[in-house]
Amino acid sequence: MLLLFIQSMIFAMEDIIICLLDKTAWSMEAPQLFGSFHITAALLASASAAAAAVFFARRDAGKKGITTVLFLTGCVLVLLEAYKQLFLYYIVNEGAFDLWFFPFQLCSVPMYLCVLLPLMKDGLRVPAMTFMGGYTFVSAAAALIWPEDMLRPYISLTVHGFVWHGLLLFISLLILMTGSADTGPRGRRGAAALYSAMCLAALGINTAAEHIMPAIRAAHPSVAHDWAAMFYLNPYHISPQPVVSTVQQAAGIPAGLILYALTVPAAGILAGYLLSRLFVLDVEPPK
Repeated sequence: MLLLFIQSMIFAMEDIIICLLDKTAWSMEAPQLFGSFHITAALLASASAAAAAVFFARRDAGKKGITTVLFLTGCVLVLLEAYKQLFLYYIVNEGAFDLWFFPFQLCSVPMYLCVLLPLMKDGLRVPAMTFMGGYTFVSAAAALIWPEDMLRPYISLTVHGFVWHGLLLFISLLILMTGSADTGPRGRRGAAALYSAMCLAALGINTAAEHIMPAIRAAHPSVAHDWAAMFYLNPYHISPQPVVSTVQQAAGIPAGLILYALTVPAAGILAGYLLSRLFVLDVEPPK
């Protein structure tokens, strides 16, 4: 009886979830890259992120306060990601999981780091903060400048993408404005080590998905992808990213992967170093 009750509750919840998703499945023509919607949404997300970062940085709440703000932002990201995954599963892919959208991209990592921050000791917290200060800024800014994969024929999914990356900008700017990142050699090494570990995990996911996704797409025609691109590091396919794809077509897939894997930390380190000096506010670093 208990098992039947649990099953009935699960089915009832699924019906409620699908009903709610249907009510937000507002379709539209996918916005154009560099069109008015893209430019307006990107500027609005960036301005809101900067204003919010200044507001919270000015409060000078110390390490505990900054950690709390980032933790709560991570919780918001978790809720947004849950909505996105459910929407993709039930509405877009009609009951199938497209591993292309598995939540382990460079722009997904801050969700996990922010939620785990209160549990981290300084040995991991500082590299995590440094990573989010530089690497996250680069990934969020790049996505807002070139949001081709965010411009979708659903209003909710498209708005979700800009809100998400606006929150990532807020996270990185708040960290840099409050001096929470270590942009010195030790901090850079820690952030690079964290990034390297995540790249290996991404390669593992992409490799494992290579043998699964073609079968998923064959069984579910609504699924749009038959390979995964976590961190855009797939050893079997040309990257969808403009510059990297050009390099891979000319010099091979491994050359493009190496270029991308090295460019991201270089850009992250440079962004973190410069922005921490350009935008740091007159507040004491969190203690």
